[in-house]
Amino acid sequence: MNKRRLLILSSSLICIVIVTVGLLFWYSEQQAEQKLQDYIRRLEEEGFTIEEHSLSDVHVDGVVGIHFFGDFRSIAKQAGIDQISFDRGTHALYFVRPIIGDGVEANVFYY
Repeated sequence: MNKRRLLILSSSLICIVIVTVGLLFWYSEQQAEQKLQDYIRRLEEEGFTIEEHSLSDVHVDGVVGIHFFGDFRSIAKQAGIDQISFDRGTHALYFVRPIIGDGVEANVFYY
């Protein structure tokens, strides 16, 4: 009887953990999507064109990570960028711009 009770208890505990982890993952994905929609709305209000494009498909010579959304938006304005892309898979907003020489860099904000 004790083995049966232990098996039922451990199975129940495993199920509860799996459901909890699944709900936490779902919630974090919903939060990321909500942030993305807010950032897109704010960028469109500033006059930027937004499109979805995978960051891994972009061939660049360097990647510059930007930690704050305000800095990302300011750098894009100062550089005269009009098109900003986003990648849902990596949770990133980015724009591509030329650098000195023949190079191209991606400025990336991870939300």
